[in-house]
Amino acid sequence: MIEPTEGEISFAGVSISGLRKRDLRRVRTKIGMIFQQHNLVERLSVIENVLHGRLGYKSTLAGILGRYTQEEKKRAFEIIGILGLDEHVYKRCDQLSGGQKQRVGIARALVQNPRMILCDEPIASLDPGTSKVIMDYLKDICREWGITLVISLHQVEVALGYSHRIIGFNKGSILYDGSPAGLTRERISAIYGSEPVVARQAG
Repeated sequence: MIEPTEGEISFAGVSISGLRKRDLRRVRTKIGMIFQQHNLVERLSVIENVLHGRLGYKSTLAGILGRYTQEEKKRAFEIIGILGLDEHVYKRCDQLSGGQKQRVGIARALVQNPRMILCDEPIASLDPGTSKVIMDYLKDICREWGITLVISLHQVEVALGYSHRIIGFNKGSILYDGSPAGLTRERISAIYGSEPVVARQAG
């Protein structure tokens, strides 16, 4: 979404930094996105928002007219069901709670049939109980669907409890890249420039 100022970005063995718009759009269909503030069309229904995940596969005209195949609609309904939103499928998104909206965002990403999903602070605006529900869904997706998830988090204890790999940044430099078990209090302090409160999750 943003042109890199230096370096190179590769996805699935392809350098995407210099791709033409058409080729870049094709790559983006395989990269889902889950936003901190949901990024939904609030006046539209759950099913309409989820189907927007297929827009990358459509021509501009087909997207404007909302032309989706029966197979795409069937898959959207299946994913909505998996995420426990069956009873809300025709509700406008402005009638949903924050956690429900985030699940709509997850469904929209999944209907793309992505190989990777980027999650930008997916639980930052949610209460602890709802945050656990969302992170459990994301963990299940990663394990059962075989999709790589790259998640931006500031909640250290959540990262420790859910991640297979943690990368810690400070001012653009990587200060840690490894397993949760190797992320010591000293390394956490270096990443944040202070001593954060960390409660390790069991399991």
